[in-house]
Amino acid sequence: MKDWKREAIIYQIFPDRFSIGMGSSVYEKINKYSLKGQKVEPWDFKPTHTKSGNHQYRFTGGDLRGIINKLDYIKELGVNTIYLTPIFFAHTNHKYDTIDYFTIDPAFGSEDDFVELCKRVHDENMKIIIDGVFNHMGAASKWFNKNKFFKGGAYSDTGSQYRDFFTFSNNHDYLGWSDSKNLPELKLENEKLREILFTGEDSVIKKWIKLGADGWRLDVAFDVGPEFLKEISDSAKEVKKDAVIIGEIWNFPGSWNKKAKIDGLMNYSFKFLVEDIIKRKITAQTGSKIFADMVGKCDLDYLQRSWNMLSSHDVPRLSGIFSNEKEIALAIFMQYVFPGNPMIYYGEELEMKGGDDPENRAPMDWNKVDDKKDRYYLYKNLNKIKKENRALSYGNFEILHNDSKNVMVFKRFTNKIDDLLIAVVNFRDKKESIKFYADEEFLMNGTTFKDLFTSREFMSQIGGLEIELKPYEYFILKPQIDRSKAGYTPYKRV
Repeated sequence: MKDWKREAIIYQIFPDRFSIGMGSSVYEKINKYSLKGQKVEPWDFKPTHTKSGNHQYRFTGGDLRGIINKLDYIKELGVNTIYLTPIFFAHTNHKYDTIDYFTIDPAFGSEDDFVELCKRVHDENMKIIIDGVFNHMGAASKWFNKNKFFKGGAYSDTGSQYRDFFTFSNNHDYLGWSDSKNLPELKLENEKLREILFTGEDSVIKKWIKLGADGWRLDVAFDVGPEFLKEISDSAKEVKKDAVIIGEIWNFPGSWNKKAKIDGLMNYSFKFLVEDIIKRKITAQTGSKIFADMVGKCDLDYLQRSWNMLSSHDVPRLSGIFSNEKEIALAIFMQYVFPGNPMIYYGEELEMKGGDDPENRAPMDWNKVDDKKDRYYLYKNLNKIKKENRALSYGNFEILHNDSKNVMVFKRFTNKIDDLLIAVVNFRDKKESIKFYADEEFLMNGTTFKDLFTSREFMSQIGGLEIELKPYEYFILKPQIDRSKAGYTPYKRV
């Protein structure tokens, strides 16, 4: 049975920086940026950090119609799921400081634009996931209204109907997320608040799924907590049974699926483990053991619905993490062969550069599309391989031991020998010669394996393979089993 959550290949979009559809430049929609402090910048703008934080109020004009216009490009890359960072009315360009959960930010378009985007995505047999920030709101929000953009509000009116949505210690001192006074925390223990956000028939969670979203990525899900994550999940699935709930959780994957009923998480443990192996902080041999422990301690189905991410709007781009393209290719390869869904941050396929936030949030460099580099084709090839090989979405995981500290070997497999894949990765800048055993009872002696990248072939003997790897070389080996020939095959009855 097919499960889109296991087969997802995710493309993350930061809407303000992806593509302009409402006009040809931000200056044609400048009236959409009318809140205090908001300013527009040209598309070649290079964001940099400012002590005052005003870099958060610089806009380059991306919107929902721009995404609609680029769906052909996204599909051509081979992804099948789009994840949007927040799209609701907010003060900043990142929109993690929600003003109104029920309104699309006017700079991004309208509710009708969102409905059309969802329809067009679904017409292309893709899915769309949106970002929910429910642990806190913006200080400029209608409910809090510290900036006095609206009338009333909990910050200055102790009698406000929204006062108990927040935690005040006196008239103007309040609890902020991570002690940020720009992000007052929501008191989710308030049942009325949860009815508006999660549980009510007209709640935020249900409204946007009814309008076409296929699920939610939940910001700082570790702060929302298991109890309220369950409510969010139950609410979403009441509207759409196969809706996905993914938590932003910077912890070991553990049992969040059981305790919080989320489908998966952004697997930061995967990200930092891959980095540590490539940067030689630990050996591939040690990394193999940690990966095996992760699979052993976590439900495999849950890991296969989690996101294998390497870069995002919160962390540097790949070029800001690794030293060269060979290291980057190793990391990308691991995204696809380890259990989970690969997540591509917009522009990584075009080798965009960027360090810490906000440098990692530059506008998409569409000029690079006509001069695609090797990384683009690596993503495209891996997307094709993932779609064509069931083991990468549904297969079990097992480390295959070898004597090198620098080479990792593991298999993805089902109960059908034809699905078997063996990943072999040399994480070092020197040649390695290894031998390992596939440990498969229905792998017949003398079976040839072919690398899905280079078509190189390797002969196995009683399940054993000897392989020489160049520096930074990797393979996905698949047994060549053909039952269609008229001649003899030992696979005729298995």
